Amino acid sequence: AEELNWLYYLMNFGTITGNNPEANFDGIRVDAVDNVDVDLLSIARDYFNAAYNMEQSDANANKHINILEDWGWDDPAYVNKIGNPQLTMDDRLRNAIMDTLSGAPDKNQALNKLITQSLVNRANDNTENAVIPSYNFVRAHDSNAQDQIRQAIQAATGKPYGEFNLDDEKKGMEAYINDQNSTNKKWNLYNMPSAYTILLTNKDSVPNVYYGDLRA
Repeated sequence: AEELNWLYYLMNFGTITGNNPEANFDGIRVDAVDNVDVDLLSIARDYFNAAYNMEQSDANANKHINILEDWGWDDPAYVNKIGNPQLTMDDRLRNAIMDTLSGAPDKNQALNKLITQSLVNRANDNTENAVIPSYNFVRAHDSNAQDQIRQAIQAATGKPYGEFNLDDEKKGMEAYINDQNSTNKKWNLYNMPSAYTILLTNKDSVPNVYYGDLRA
């Protein structure tokens, strides 16, 4: 019952808090899936089917995409087994992007990982793939972003985490943004355009674009 109450509240947040249905959420992300009861995924699936007729058409389903924070590489097979109530994460491909494109020049690995290390083995490129529904991203608020920004603030101010003020944060953010434009980076990923090229041209996975990268 508690999960259903929260689902209803979030999906009708704008209507409930400001009488503004335009501010309602379209979907949810279930965090830390490996640490919760799998029944919660089925409850969320049933709610969305009842509220939005998700199984009636692709158009309905595309209006309310729900994703899982499921880092485990065994998770996609299990999510597929129970009918894909939400989109699983293709962390294999995300790791391949990090390993081959986003590290320092002397740290990158062979590009063939981009072909073979994902939920879809792209070595077979002459057939339509039967794939597990998934999503992917290059960065997220808590992946290759917040820790690196914290490090930039500490480096710019000399203050430990938790003791800086708003002016210190601005100094750290300025250093972090300048680092994005540097040839030799301290806190940012390399080859972001190439990483996003892989993400946005992958027909087998739904791309998630980190809002912090929209300024690029």
